[in-house]
Amino acid sequence: MENVLPGVVGALIGLAGVLLGASATGRSEDRRWLREQKLKSAADMITAGLHLYEAQVDGSDQRRLTTADRVEWQDRLQTGRSHIHLLCGAETRAAADGFAGLAWRKEGSRNVPDQADVVRALREFNRHLRREIRSDGPERRRWGAARR
Repeated sequence: MENVLPGVVGALIGLAGVLLGASATGRSEDRRWLREQKLKSAADMITAGLHLYEAQVDGSDQRRLTTADRVEWQDRLQTGRSHIHLLCGAETRAAADGFAGLAWRKEGSRNVPDQADVVRALREFNRHLRREIRSDGPERRRWGAARR
Protein backbone atom coordinates (compact mmCIF):
# COMPACT_ATOMS: atom_id res chain seq x y z
CA MET A 1 0.00 0.00 0.00
CA GLU A 2 2.84 2.37 0.79
CA ASN A 3 4.29 1.78 -2.69
CA VAL A 4 1.00 2.65 -4.42
CA LEU A 5 0.57 6.12 -2.88
CA PRO A 6 3.58 7.75 -4.64
CA GLY A 7 2.39 6.28 -7.97
CA VAL A 8 -1.12 7.68 -7.50
CA VAL A 9 0.24 11.10 -6.50
CA GLY A 10 2.54 11.11 -9.55
CA ALA A 11 -0.36 10.14 -11.83
CA LEU A 12 -2.52 12.94 -10.39
CA ILE A 13 0.25 15.49 -10.88
CA GLY A 14 0.72 14.29 -14.47
CA LEU A 15 -3.02 14.51 -15.12
CA ALA A 16 -3.14 18.03 -13.67
CA GLY A 17 -0.26 19.03 -15.97
CA VAL A 18 -2.05 17.65 -19.02
CA LEU A 19 -5.27 19.48 -18.10
CA LEU A 20 -3.44 22.78 -17.52
CA GLY A 21 -1.59 22.41 -20.82
CA ALA A 22 -4.80 21.69 -22.71
CA SER A 23 -6.49 24.68 -21.11
CA ALA A 24 -3.61 27.01 -21.98
CA THR A 25 -3.55 25.75 -25.57
CA GLY A 26 -7.30 26.26 -25.90
CA ARG A 27 -7.09 29.85 -24.62
CA SER A 28 -4.18 30.57 -26.95
CA GLU A 29 -6.12 29.24 -29.95
CA ASP A 30 -9.17 31.31 -28.95
CA ARG A 31 -7.08 34.49 -28.71
CA ARG A 32 -5.45 33.76 -32.08
CA TRP A 33 -8.86 33.19 -33.71
CA LEU A 34 -10.27 36.40 -32.22
CA ARG A 35 -7.22 38.38 -33.36
CA GLU A 36 -7.54 37.02 -36.91
CA GLN A 37 -11.25 37.88 -36.99
CA LYS A 38 -10.57 41.43 -35.81
CA LEU A 39 -7.86 41.90 -38.45
CA LYS A 40 -10.00 40.52 -41.27
CA SER A 41 -13.00 42.63 -40.29
CA ALA A 42 -10.89 45.77 -39.99
CA ALA A 43 -9.23 45.17 -43.36
CA ASP A 44 -12.61 44.66 -45.04
CA MET A 45 -14.06 47.77 -43.40
CA ILE A 46 -11.05 49.94 -44.30
CA THR A 47 -11.02 48.76 -47.92
CA ALA A 48 -14.73 49.45 -48.34
CA GLY A 49 -14.51 52.78 -46.55
CA LEU A 50 -11.66 54.00 -48.72
CA HIS A 51 -13.44 52.95 -51.92
CA LEU A 52 -16.57 54.82 -50.82
CA TYR A 53 -14.60 57.91 -49.81
CA GLU A 54 -12.67 58.00 -53.07
CA ALA A 55 -15.95 57.70 -54.99
CA GLN A 56 -16.94 61.08 -53.48
CA VAL A 57 -13.74 62.90 -54.43
CA ASP A 58 -13.78 64.83 -57.69
CA GLY A 59 -11.31 63.52 -60.25
CA SER A 60 -10.99 60.10 -58.61
CA ASP A 61 -11.10 56.90 -60.68
CA GLN A 62 -13.59 55.58 -58.12
CA ARG A 63 -15.97 58.42 -59.02
CA ARG A 64 -17.41 56.18 -61.73
CA LEU A 65 -18.79 53.58 -59.32
CA THR A 66 -22.13 52.22 -60.42
CA THR A 67 -25.02 52.23 -57.97
CA ALA A 68 -24.67 48.45 -57.58
CA ASP A 69 -20.94 48.82 -56.82
CA ARG A 70 -21.65 51.57 -54.32
CA VAL A 71 -24.28 49.43 -52.56
CA GLU A 72 -21.86 46.49 -52.44
CA TRP A 73 -19.12 48.65 -50.88
CA GLN A 74 -21.62 50.08 -48.39
CA ASP A 75 -22.66 46.53 -47.43
CA ARG A 76 -19.02 45.55 -46.95
CA LEU A 77 -18.36 48.64 -44.86
CA GLN A 78 -21.36 47.94 -42.65
CA THR A 79 -20.55 44.23 -42.32
CA GLY A 80 -16.97 45.00 -41.27
CA ARG A 81 -18.23 47.65 -38.87
CA SER A 82 -20.74 45.19 -37.38
CA HIS A 83 -17.98 42.65 -36.84
CA ILE A 84 -15.83 45.31 -35.17
CA HIS A 85 -18.76 46.14 -32.87
CA LEU A 86 -19.17 42.48 -31.95
CA LEU A 87 -15.50 41.70 -31.43
CA CYS A 88 -13.77 44.86 -30.21
CA GLY A 89 -13.74 47.16 -27.21
CA ALA A 90 -15.47 50.52 -26.84
CA GLU A 91 -12.54 52.72 -27.97
CA THR A 92 -11.96 50.66 -31.11
CA ARG A 93 -15.69 50.68 -31.89
CA ALA A 94 -15.85 54.46 -31.51
CA ALA A 95 -12.82 54.92 -33.76
CA ALA A 96 -14.37 52.60 -36.37
CA ASP A 97 -17.58 54.63 -36.27
CA GLY A 98 -15.60 57.84 -36.75
CA PHE A 99 -13.82 56.47 -39.79
CA ALA A 100 -16.97 54.96 -41.30
CA GLY A 101 -18.88 58.20 -40.78
CA LEU A 102 -16.28 60.17 -42.72
CA ALA A 103 -15.73 57.54 -45.40
CA TRP A 104 -19.36 57.21 -46.43
CA ARG A 105 -21.78 59.99 -47.17
CA LYS A 106 -25.15 59.83 -48.81
CA GLU A 107 -24.78 59.75 -52.58
CA GLY A 108 -24.98 63.24 -54.00
CA SER A 109 -23.92 64.88 -50.73
CA ARG A 110 -21.92 68.01 -51.41
CA ASN A 111 -20.08 67.89 -48.08
CA VAL A 112 -17.16 65.62 -48.86
CA PRO A 113 -14.89 65.33 -45.80
CA ASP A 114 -11.36 66.62 -46.10
CA GLN A 115 -8.84 63.89 -46.90
CA ALA A 116 -6.75 64.84 -43.86
CA ASP A 117 -9.76 64.20 -41.60
CA VAL A 118 -10.35 60.78 -43.17
CA VAL A 119 -6.67 59.86 -42.81
CA ARG A 120 -6.67 61.06 -39.18
CA ALA A 121 -9.77 58.95 -38.41
CA LEU A 122 -8.21 55.93 -40.14
CA ARG A 123 -5.00 56.30 -38.13
CA GLU A 124 -7.00 56.60 -34.92
CA PHE A 125 -8.90 53.41 -35.75
CA ASN A 126 -5.65 51.61 -36.59
CA ARG A 127 -4.03 52.78 -33.36
CA HIS A 128 -6.89 51.45 -31.22
CA LEU A 129 -7.08 48.19 -33.15
CA ARG A 130 -3.32 47.60 -32.88
CA ARG A 131 -3.43 48.25 -29.15
CA GLU A 132 -6.36 45.86 -28.80
CA ILE A 133 -4.71 43.03 -30.72
CA ARG A 134 -1.36 43.83 -29.11
CA SER A 135 0.55 44.31 -32.34
CA ASP A 136 2.28 47.42 -31.00
CA GLY A 137 5.32 45.82 -29.42
CA PRO A 138 8.03 47.96 -27.79
CA GLU A 139 10.02 48.23 -31.01
CA ARG A 140 6.95 49.32 -32.97
CA ARG A 141 6.02 51.90 -30.35
CA ARG A 142 9.52 53.39 -30.50
CA TRP A 143 9.42 53.54 -34.30
CA GLY A 144 5.93 55.11 -34.27
CA ALA A 145 7.00 57.71 -31.69
CA ALA A 146 10.07 58.61 -33.77
CA ARG A 147 7.90 59.29 -36.84
CA ARG A 148 5.60 61.74 -35.06
